[in-house]
Amino acid sequence: MWTATSPVERVIVTRVRIPMKWSWPVATGEAGVMKDSILVTLETSSGIAHGEASPLPGAAARADLCWTELTERIAPALLGASVDSTERIGRVAADWRADPIATAGAETALWDLLGQERRATVAQLLGAMEAQIGMGVESGLMVGLYPSVVELLQAVEAHMVEGYRRVKLRIAPGRDLEFARALREHFPDVELMVDCGGAYSAADAELFRALDDLDLVMIEQPYARDDFDGLAALQTESATPICLDESADTLEQTAEAIGRGVCKIVNLKLQRAGGLAAARAIHDLCFQNGVACWVGAMPELGLGQSYGVHLGTLANCKYASDVQPSARWFSDDVVVPAFEMSSPGFFGVPERPGVGVQVDLQKVHRYQVERREFTRTTTA
Repeated sequence: MWTATSPVERVIVTRVRIPMKWSWPVATGEAGVMKDSILVTLETSSGIAHGEASPLPGAAARADLCWTELTERIAPALLGASVDSTERIGRVAADWRADPIATAGAETALWDLLGQERRATVAQLLGAMEAQIGMGVESGLMVGLYPSVVELLQAVEAHMVEGYRRVKLRIAPGRDLEFARALREHFPDVELMVDCGGAYSAADAELFRALDDLDLVMIEQPYARDDFDGLAALQTESATPICLDESADTLEQTAEAIGRGVCKIVNLKLQRAGGLAAARAIHDLCFQNGVACWVGAMPELGLGQSYGVHLGTLANCKYASDVQPSARWFSDDVVVPAFEMSSPGFFGVPERPGVGVQVDLQKVHRYQVERREFTRTTTA
């Protein structure tokens, strides 16, 4: 029987804002050139642990909500807390009844704390097999909406030398089939998938029939998150596997989707799931029902993406992740050493206990825009 961790004596919540190298592409246009992340630091008598809450770039209102819930609800509840298992972490996080991204920031910090005290990595706490941990986690190239086919091909060409074997293309009405077809013709051997961002409907059946001819690995979130009838019909008609993203944020949603034959693949995003315990539960449900998984990204800073690397070691994560080097997106990061691939196309799993990466406090101070500190006697 494992003993509980040392009680949390101090909680520090820090909002950092780091410039992105370019705007984060979304289906509705270009949005946001800054990345807001909220770091959650837990201090005990035996060590310091870190987690990251990571809304999408440009989502200022969501970042504000996460900040409010972390500082007004979650951080005070963490003071004096201790955990003795990952199951206990899941129960504690559920009791917060908070926004899932805010929950993920604090919940992952508890995994880091438990791992450090157990002298185990997060991957080991998740139950990953040592052989899979040793293999590392594959990184797939993720590209957004480009103004022209030529610019898209140039961007992909520039990154393929880094060892990527899979390309995920974001598409949207008006920038879809022509772009996907050009990628397939230019890179005939690459594993290619498209991410629709829920931008289509049953009225676009002709497009999906044409996409079937491109030998895609999957079509991600083609219809709106709640259109299970349409998604199920499309999966029946399509030769290409349908992958759910927004439609599988929770265990309940995923169970309904699987029961209705909506998909063959699920994208695991630990931020939107509400942390590692919830993401693992979705993974396990998919595994039990023959639905494959892979790990998505928001994208987080190096701290949050490191948790994605650990998650990607689980047995049912069958496809390349969206986890990518920090330098791909951001002008800087808050972890040392730099978060980058350990070999072409792959991330090594950190070997140090817990999440296994260090937070550079000088960089946190450089980029912080808000900071709150909570102790068992005072709140600052």
